[in-house]
Amino acid sequence: HTRRLWRSSEKLGQMNAIAGLKESDPQIQSYALKHINSDVNETWSQASLLLGTIEQLYEEPTFPNRELAALVASKIYYHLAVYEDALHFALGSGSLFDVSETSDYVCCIVGKCLDKYTKLRQAGETPEPKLEKMYNAVVDSWSASKDVGQLKEVIGLTIGSRRLDLLERALKQILDTEQGKGLLKYCLDMAIQHVYDREFRQNVLKLLVVLFQSEQYGPPDYINAMHCWILTNEPSEVSKMTLDLLSKKDEAMDDLAYNIGFELYANCPPAFCKAIIDTLAESDVKDLDSAKKVTHILSGKVTSELHLHFLYDQNQADVSILINMKKTIESRSTVLSNSLVIANSLMYCGTSVDAFLRDNLDWLGRFTNWAKFTATASLGLIHRGHVKKSLDLLAPYLTSAAGGVSSPYEEGGALYALGLIHSPVCHDNAVSGEPVSGNPQNQGQGEQQDQQQQPQQQGQQQIINYLTDAIRNAQQNEQILHGACLGLGLTAMTLADEVICTQLKDLLNMDSAVVGEAAALGIGMVMLGSADKEICQELMEYGQETQHEKITRGIAMALSLIMYNREDEADTLIETLCSHKDAIFRCGGVFVIAMAYAGTANSGAIERLLNMAVTDVSDEVRRYAIAFLGFLTFKKPKYCIDLVRLLSDSYNPHTRYGVAMAIGIACAGTNLKDAVEILERLAKDSVDYIRQMAFISLAMVMIHQPKGSEKVDALRKTLDERIKDKHEELMTKFGCIVATGILDAGGRNITIALHKNNHNLMKSIVGMCVFTQYWYWYSYLLLLSLTFHPVTDQCDSEEYKQPIHKWELKDTPIGTGAAEGDEDKEPDPPEPFEWP
Repeated sequence: HTRRLWRSSEKLGQMNAIAGLKESDPQIQSYALKHINSDVNETWSQASLLLGTIEQLYEEPTFPNRELAALVASKIYYHLAVYEDALHFALGSGSLFDVSETSDYVCCIVGKCLDKYTKLRQAGETPEPKLEKMYNAVVDSWSASKDVGQLKEVIGLTIGSRRLDLLERALKQILDTEQGKGLLKYCLDMAIQHVYDREFRQNVLKLLVVLFQSEQYGPPDYINAMHCWILTNEPSEVSKMTLDLLSKKDEAMDDLAYNIGFELYANCPPAFCKAIIDTLAESDVKDLDSAKKVTHILSGKVTSELHLHFLYDQNQADVSILINMKKTIESRSTVLSNSLVIANSLMYCGTSVDAFLRDNLDWLGRFTNWAKFTATASLGLIHRGHVKKSLDLLAPYLTSAAGGVSSPYEEGGALYALGLIHSPVCHDNAVSGEPVSGNPQNQGQGEQQDQQQQPQQQGQQQIINYLTDAIRNAQQNEQILHGACLGLGLTAMTLADEVICTQLKDLLNMDSAVVGEAAALGIGMVMLGSADKEICQELMEYGQETQHEKITRGIAMALSLIMYNREDEADTLIETLCSHKDAIFRCGGVFVIAMAYAGTANSGAIERLLNMAVTDVSDEVRRYAIAFLGFLTFKKPKYCIDLVRLLSDSYNPHTRYGVAMAIGIACAGTNLKDAVEILERLAKDSVDYIRQMAFISLAMVMIHQPKGSEKVDALRKTLDERIKDKHEELMTKFGCIVATGILDAGGRNITIALHKNNHNLMKSIVGMCVFTQYWYWYSYLLLLSLTFHPVTDQCDSEEYKQPIHKWELKDTPIGTGAAEGDEDKEPDPPEPFEWP
């Protein structure tokens, strides 16, 4: 009875206090507001009846406690779940709203404040001063915290709202904590992965590089500073940093410069490395041994040599697989024979082991026309990176070499192979005067031999000159010109050389379907990422004039390569192409979207591709719109799977084909369970070309998986059964044979990678992009090799020779090497690497 009386009196007191709002005396009204605010969780329902009165008190300029009235009104609206009004009145409460509180009310209002502020900033609008004041108070409060989670929230908030000033202030506070360097790296990852605005991202990276290089917060972080300069495309700044390290003439600093050189070669475009090489050649430290070593590291020769030895020494490919497939396929089937040669080149990519080809010369001799072209070009994969002897290896197929043959298909394939061999190496004009090989056996053997071997000894520029001479001497032979254009594009990639570009445009104007397609593609590779508007306009005009679909398709691919990594700069061209009446040009729009926004997972680009995938009237456009989602999301492969999962059940076979390709691109080398499940279902599709792509994508996803893996063993068994099945469609068998080669790529020591350390691997992306066009031209399958990367652990050692380590492996070794009886047929291993 006493408790009930007490509760009744308490409730009566609350009602009397709320009734005080009806009084005209400001003191009584203020008392009522203080009473409601102190117990608002209990009194909000009664106080809501006088919400209009409370709002009038806030709007009355002469009322002494306007901020308190705003706070009470905000809390009442919060309990009524009217959050917009709750935020509005919270902003009017001024200092009475404490952002450091952890109550549900404060957390909700703060969240609404941050969301609204970020949305306005991203839309380019100016938030009201009260909103900005509360936002700043939240950032300052969280920045003072020692909790790592809240500090990460501060970084995310300031990046999301485009507040570079607050980000700088917060980072300087964070650097004083123990977790400062780690959170700076977290900020770098956030900027790369979640900032879609190119200009703001560049500004964030420039801020970070200053903090990474600052000595105020400890030793400078040169490696992460280098990554920032790569992303902002500032080779001059990296050159300054490298020169600064080398000029100290300290062994530790030299080692750091070597490490930076390896990172640069692995992560940045060839033109970037070339700019640094040129700067080093003109500097005061150019005569130092350390500077010469950095130059050769940047040229790619060191890494290529090490990879060449690694892939040869650790080759675990089983040639009996190829022998058994050769016995199974029909010898009269040019398509399957072609696929077997491609599978062989993929399986032995970079190993320099061509025993299978040498043992089947009679079989290869029956190849004709373009099959002979592809077979010759496949040598470029097998000897990929063997730049010192590229011309010697291909001399039997080049008419300009002593003892060469005159078959235009073989010579064209050899010129294409020359580009594939030199594709991993940077452009190295600065070191072209020095021999690549230090082997004394190559010296003093006569003037004629020195002249013959001069091109491969003097660097990439001489190979470019060799290919341009081959174009001039081809006498309009389509097969030779086709191979020379592709080889030149691969060798001169990103050079943006006007002379080369003009030569290729002259070939394009021949209006030959075979030559024009390769010439257009060559222009795209040479001008890769340049965003040259004049060349884009010329290609567009010619593409609309020509009657050859092959040329138009080549131009569509070229436009996408020219706009590589340009993001919003490509939007005008994208709009033009996507609204074109010609389906091939609309495909070009898809290609440009994928290349311009590669790896960004940009929501606007993804939305556009999905829209084209369901609204375009052309099956070809739909197919590529789905497939090229993989290029946008390869840094987030699970996101790609979520995007295309439902589309895998589409009634349209071209859409299902696109799903298989998208998963293969985005999930390559990941062995993701969900990706494998979708592809296994598509591998049982009723349409042959869908099964073909599904098997190829399965091999790309499960590449370099250890022996004993249940899924991989099942895939190998399925591929073998499909190849032997006499009732299986030709296209499916083709895909199964190529997939077999991909599974064992590089002697089972290679994986597929499109990015590393959050950097897009430019050549890998270009290779994968052109590889998707094998639908029309099987020779493009060979360009998948650009995505191959040896699975190695690179350690620095004296003279940068292969260090010897012992590793404890959890998985058993895979493969058995050469087939029984073939041990004596292995070629001589590559020469040991020596510094010039």
